[in-house]
Amino acid sequence: MDERWGTVAELWRYPVSSLRGESIGIAPLDAHGVLHDRGWGLIDETGAVAAPETERRWRFVPDMLSRTGGAGLEISTDGAAWLAVPSEAANAAASKRAGFPVTFRPLAITMETANTGNTPPRYDRGHLHILTTASLKALADLVPPGSLVDVRRFRPNIVIAMDAAEPGFPDRQLIGRRLRIGDALIAVTEPCERCSFTALAQGELPFAKDVLHAIARHGGGGFGVLASVVEPAPIRRGDTVSFI
Repeated sequence: MDERWGTVAELWRYPVSSLRGESIGIAPLDAHGVLHDRGWGLIDETGAVAAPETERRWRFVPDMLSRTGGAGLEISTDGAAWLAVPSEAANAAASKRAGFPVTFRPLAITMETANTGNTPPRYDRGHLHILTTASLKALADLVPPGSLVDVRRFRPNIVIAMDAAEPGFPDRQLIGRRLRIGDALIAVTEPCERCSFTALAQGELPFAKDVLHAIARHGGGGFGVLASVVEPAPIRRGDTVSFI
């Protein structure tokens, strides 16, 4: 018998790696995660994918936005004008913002499937990233209020509101378990290790080194968990989350 654990509070998709993503009401899953999630990257002339957590020249990237709508993939450098991807207009706008030539290119699903038509993904680990509202609250209690512990810093696909409040980072309870979320079945595999991307400024969120330091001290460097898709099905906000 399934054991109810919580409810899906938020769903997110990040169409372009490292750019800000979009809050969605329904997350269609395939064998590799949320459909169209991190399917594109911003690439320089050498073929390197934007890495704002390690190179200062890419720090502008988390201020850019991406979304997937009826018109397909679009990006914006300012939140006002939206440009289709792929297009020369999108490449030109991103290059102007960067100060050096960049282009949008599709990313391979795995390292093994990368070829001349796409670029290796930035990460090749869990398909889905999950956080709980309890862990977000616990982290917020550990850092100064000005650090703004906001879900957007952590780029999860699924945010779960637990039925029973628990202290600390209860996401860890999920590791090694299988979850039924709506009609989908996922297997939680490992903690989500954190890098300096978590602390970067983006939009109205300021640079906040205290966030990363608190995760290192209290979360063993991990915050949230990674999971793989066992049985794909659309996930919706409000869906029940149960252990099986």
